[in-house]
Amino acid sequence: MQSFEKYQKLFLTNVSKKIETWQELPFVEEKEIYKFLHSVKGTAASIQLPELSTEAEKVMDHVNPVSTTSWQEGSWSELLQPIFLHAAFNKELELPGKEQGLPVFQKEEKHPTILILENNLDFLHHFRNNMESHGYNILIAATEERALNLFYDETPDLVVIDFYLENKNGLEILEEISTQATSILTPVIIISEDGSPELAKKVYETSALDFIPKPIDFEVFTTLIRNRLLHVRSLKKQITTDKLTKAYNRTYLQDLLERKKRTFHRNEETFCLAILDLDDFKNVNDSYGHTVGDRVLVQLSEVLHASTRPEDSVIRYGGEEFIVVMPVISRIQAKRRLTNMLEEFKSILHTYKNYEFSLSFTAGLTEMNKSVSNMEDLIVQADLALYRGKRSGKGTVTIYEPTQDIPNISNAEKQVHISVVDDDSIIREILSDRLQTMKYFDHSVEVQAYKDGESFLKDDHEGKYKHVVLLDGVLPGMDGLEVLSQIRSYDQETVVIMVTGRQKGKDIIKALNIGADDYMTKPFSTDELVARIRRLIQRHKGGKR
Repeated sequence: MQSFEKYQKLFLTNVSKKIETWQELPFVEEKEIYKFLHSVKGTAASIQLPELSTEAEKVMDHVNPVSTTSWQEGSWSELLQPIFLHAAFNKELELPGKEQGLPVFQKEEKHPTILILENNLDFLHHFRNNMESHGYNILIAATEERALNLFYDETPDLVVIDFYLENKNGLEILEEISTQATSILTPVIIISEDGSPELAKKVYETSALDFIPKPIDFEVFTTLIRNRLLHVRSLKKQITTDKLTKAYNRTYLQDLLERKKRTFHRNEETFCLAILDLDDFKNVNDSYGHTVGDRVLVQLSEVLHASTRPEDSVIRYGGEEFIVVMPVISRIQAKRRLTNMLEEFKSILHTYKNYEFSLSFTAGLTEMNKSVSNMEDLIVQADLALYRGKRSGKGTVTIYEPTQDIPNISNAEKQVHISVVDDDSIIREILSDRLQTMKYFDHSVEVQAYKDGESFLKDDHEGKYKHVVLLDGVLPGMDGLEVLSQIRSYDQETVVIMVTGRQKGKDIIKALNIGADDYMTKPFSTDELVARIRRLIQRHKGGKR
């Protein structure tokens, strides 16, 4: 009821603050989680949030009220997920970001967009009026062709398809968009005049999420849609968001660039991509510790989010690198914006005990054009410009110029050499097959596979141009870290990427400290691995000429 609105808002704010406090702790005792749930159960029921109270009561069954067992954030956040979802539901889809390790939205986001394919114009009109009254953007299609165009062009947040259409049934349309809808987590709802169990079973055997018979109760239907969007939004954020900086991650970047590529080739809507790399960041970690380094990364992310437009995207690309994608902007305008971000970040004073320090970043910038056929090439262009900026003194924004940034390599016999060191024969075969097709500008790639570290170390790698070693962390005989130590004892030029199943942070840190240039954990994407190799062989070591 309206009279409880003030108390509901205060209560939800207090829940958010409690979780934020927990996130700063290394662990939370189980009995404290129980106390929290007990409080939520009682208070929510008292201020007319019955569903939230019920969820808290359900979760309480899984917690011991007197246990002092330590729960890490990953465990308690998963347990409390139903609480977060119901709390968010009562805040009109505005998810409380920090509770789930999700980004706090820094800009007003667009209202969710719903695409409906329906032949009945009266129903379309009724549907649009009802949905728009609840704040949704509605895309209307009365034909299959228009529906498919809108789906791929506008990427709606949810799709509604009538089963009975003029030329084919709705499930045939669903089959055409199923792969794309599933990959980007777009819910599809089938509606129908026929509400029979037979048809319902047929629909649920497809990738459709719901089957709703007509006539539709729009009060229930809008609640259902809001519920579906809430869950999808939560999943997308968890899948595509970097936990530390609240920026998007590589998973999101891959999908984003493919969408931007399609838009560019369809209507020549250009966009700019920039790679930002913190200058001298290793010195920060070495001098002040990784906790201070993490705070610096968070502050850079906050500057980028605050300085970009709602249509821009900020991605943590790895380590101290970020990517900013800016649509419908020229590279000159993009450079101006990035320069302003750079000055804003340089003005921040970072502190550690009695020490104060400031930092800068270097950015490489490129603009999408017709010559770019592979999105990896666009990233490489920005990275080459970044490399030129680093060489010219750091703290700069540099635009990619082919005449200056493409390596001037005249010796056509030079090859990129990649050594795969892995005891798994299948992994060796997969990587060898994929990497043999890789190109580095006009130079071919030679791949050599080794089943253990000893055989790799016995081989002669002297003088290899652009040598990259993909090194498994766990090997028979010499451990991967031992092999890495051996390599670095005599060779600082070769690029080494640890490809391992090790998930422990201390193992990864140890590998990086010994001298690994990067790491990937299994399972991994071979396309992503290729992209990393292409970047690393240009920038870090491996530059024998």
